[in-house]
Amino acid sequence: MPPTLQTADASGTTPGGSLRGTINAIERELIQDALKWAKGNLARAARSLQISERIMGLRVHKYGIDSTTYKS
Repeated sequence: MPPTLQTADASGTTPGGSLRGTINAIERELIQDALKWAKGNLARAARSLQISERIMGLRVHKYGIDSTTYKS
């Protein structure tokens, strides 16, 4: 079953977390997935998420993501 349709126990998430913390975790995961897809290319990853390169750079910095890890 897709994670969006699973219960918190089945999906491995824990209930009771803050909304902000949950949103940050989801945003970080989306950015990492986009960087994997774009092979570390920030501009391409930003376009895939429909955000500006500037915002992508700010988010990568915010979450401490090393985009070079995704280059192949």
